[in-house]
Amino acid sequence: MRIRKLVAVALAALALVMTFVACGDKENEKDLSASVFPVSSYNDTVGVTMGDVMPFYDDGVMNIYHLQNSRGTLSTYYHPISRLTTTDFLHYTDEGIVIPFEEKYKSPDAAIGTGSFIKDENGVYHCFYTGHNAEENTGLPYFEVVRHAVSKDQKIWIKIEDFNLYGDSNDFRDPYVYYDSYDACYYMLVTTNEGGRGVIKRYSSTSLDAADDEWIYRGVFFANDDGTYNMECPSYVEYNGYWYLAYSEQGENRVTHYRYRTERNGEWKKFERDSIDASGFYAGRLEKAGDDLYAFAWCATLTGGAVGEFDWGGNLVTHQILQKSNGELCAVLVSGVEEAVNSEKEYAFADGGEAGDVAFDGSGFASRAVFEIPEGIVRMSFDVTVNGYGGNFGLTFGLKKGLNDRLGEAVVAFDPAGNKLTCYNDVSSIVRYGDPLANVDFVYMQGKTYSVDVLIEGEVLTVYFDDTVAVTARFVNMEDNYFAFYSNGVNVKFGGISFYE
Repeated sequence: MRIRKLVAVALAALALVMTFVACGDKENEKDLSASVFPVSSYNDTVGVTMGDVMPFYDDGVMNIYHLQNSRGTLSTYYHPISRLTTTDFLHYTDEGIVIPFEEKYKSPDAAIGTGSFIKDENGVYHCFYTGHNAEENTGLPYFEVVRHAVSKDQKIWIKIEDFNLYGDSNDFRDPYVYYDSYDACYYMLVTTNEGGRGVIKRYSSTSLDAADDEWIYRGVFFANDDGTYNMECPSYVEYNGYWYLAYSEQGENRVTHYRYRTERNGEWKKFERDSIDASGFYAGRLEKAGDDLYAFAWCATLTGGAVGEFDWGGNLVTHQILQKSNGELCAVLVSGVEEAVNSEKEYAFADGGEAGDVAFDGSGFASRAVFEIPEGIVRMSFDVTVNGYGGNFGLTFGLKKGLNDRLGEAVVAFDPAGNKLTCYNDVSSIVRYGDPLANVDFVYMQGKTYSVDVLIEGEVLTVYFDDTVAVTARFVNMEDNYFAFYSNGVNVKFGGISFYE
């Protein structure tokens, strides 16, 4: 009963604190205005990037809790949990930091790691999160521990200092807590390892107010079936008769995978394409909002400028999830964003030609340049009809001048021969695209017409293809430079081209 009493005391303290701060609370909030790929927060117009996302839908509001990529006075102290809120996935309010790290050498919260948020039957909000401290001589049993905080309003959070749930490994993190109505209890999924490979373990409790030693270990919920890597940031949802487990690969491919069940305690299965997006969409989590399902992650900044690899921390990326009849999950453009970014803009080709279809006969390399991409949110849509498999085609960005028959600094390549959709950011010539930045598998059919939506803001873009796959990437020189449709040996037609702001 120790933790239950502590929670009661914490809630009483919350009520007292709220009477003094409620009137001035709004002063710390800042509307981020329209953005489809927001960062964590702004300080004097300088963006602070976003890490692992912990979405929590509550009473019509999507709360985007996340690790903020900020640090304290020493490198030991970092990653507080911050919060954005939105009702339309286009306008976000910065609610500020809610779970801070502690600048104390021996604190289990010297750094903060991923967690999850849930509301109990009394309307009290609970956060279970990761405390991290890898310094020497701290006296702590392991580097990582599951911690607990409570709130009455999602603004003021009180840590339950006596709650310290340890595993038997330094890797013990990313708790995801959910209520199971079948078993009438709460379950906690935790990322850890066992026997040399990553596993997701499960604990149970009948109350969110339970002490750490009252959470009962229930064994391995899922063991890595694809390698030895840790499976970060798990989430687990039931949706239209299917049970989905999503997690991110802390390994070579760096993607968000998912597995599914057709029965609540049935065999885990996977589709041939088992990822949501590609390596530009990391630490993805699933969250329901009414009848809709969404996936949230972050697109990282790059390590070395325009041609770098993905680093840590970046911009929020949100996909709506389309469920096929066989249970497969497909990332599609958020319907509310598509409806809101609907002001169609006239466009012209850089060679002075009138707006219209673009066709290439596949005899070699050719491209046709279009106007400069302006600042702000840009959405484009078009259809592509593929009539050959000899090379690749798509979009190229970062053209300094509006010249035809050129490639820019970056390419989105539709590759029928390789059954891929690939983003490159190290393009040196029409035959040297460099290493892929991000890619997804897709099997093309000759003669079929496919629909494409592209969402661009700042350095980030997502390409949605055929309501089936999505690929997110970061190209640093898109704004205020020309882009072009191109073909490198494919007979292809781009039709129905439209641009929206």
